[in-house]
Order: sequence, then structure tokens, then C-alpha cells
Amino acid sequence: MAASAHRRPSPVLVVLLVLACGARAADQRLTHLHLYFHEVEAGAPNATVVTVASMHRNDDSSTFGDVNVFDNALREGPDPSSRLIGRAQGVGVHTSLDESGGLTAINFVFSDYGEYSGSSLATLGHFTVSAPPERSIVGGTGRLRFARGYMTSRLISSKGAAIVVAFDMFFTTAL
Repeated sequence: MAASAHRRPSPVLVVLLVLACGARAADQRLTHLHLYFHEVEAGAPNATVVTVASMHRNDDSSTFGDVNVFDNALREGPDPSSRLIGRAQGVGVHTSLDESGGLTAINFVFSDYGEYSGSSLATLGHFTVSAPPERSIVGGTGRLRFARGYMTSRLISSKGAAIVVAFDMFFTTAL
């Protein structure tokens, strides 16, 4: 009798693989962070965002193609005097011809945020003005290494040159 070319896996091996995969998924916990960034618009004293590239003349109101970089205060609350917990550092590119949105890459760097001090979260995604933006959390460092998830943001206030944005981040990390 010829030996079979295909061997079926042992039922015990299949059960062990399923349990191992299930245990790995159960080890991951969903983390939710709620924080605020405080931005000071370009041109204002102590600006935290600047346009570093623009193809437009001063008489052109379009921002398509503009590139901004920012280093915004990351705070525990919406009040500018609330505890500083880190920096939101990144780049924004105006990628919509109709001015409705763009691409952002933001690193949330935590300097004084409990167990996350010295860690960071990396985010990437499309920013839109027509709906609450949702962007991907694509990685992290320190205690947030291998972070994966998403974040939403909403404008809290816009007074003069100061803008406050709330972020809700939902992610898992590798244990």
C-alpha cells in the first residue's frame, strides 16, 4: 500500500494551535486614552505650527499642496494651564483639491503621563473637515511598543490663534 502524499494534522495539534492563538488574543487589552493638544497658529507669537512649503502666491486662497509641521503641547485637559503630558509632533499635507482634508502623521510623545512617560504613539491618516476624523494608530515605542488601533479627534475650541483638539485613542499593544 502506497503512503499517502497528504497527511492530516493531528487533532491534538490543531487544538493546541487554536488555544495558543486564543490565549494570545486574550492577552491583549484595549487601552483608551483621552487627551488634548493645544496649537498656536502660524504667524502668532509662540506659534506651534508653520507652513514649510507652499506653491501658492499670496493672492491665491488655495492650500492644496501646502505642507505644515507642528509641535503642539499635549495636555491632560482643554484648559491651557492643565498639566503638560507631552508633545504632539508631526506633519500635515493639504491633499484635497476641494480643501476638505489632508494627510497627517502625528507622533504623540509622552513626557509626564504616568506609566506611558518616555513612550510614544505613531498615527497616520486622512483628516477631513466634513466628519469627525478617524486615523490609524500604526505603532508605538516604550510601554506602547507594537500599538495598533485608531483615534478620533474633535475640535474643542478655536479662539484667536489658539486651537484645542480632543483625541480619543483606542489601541492594543503586544505583551
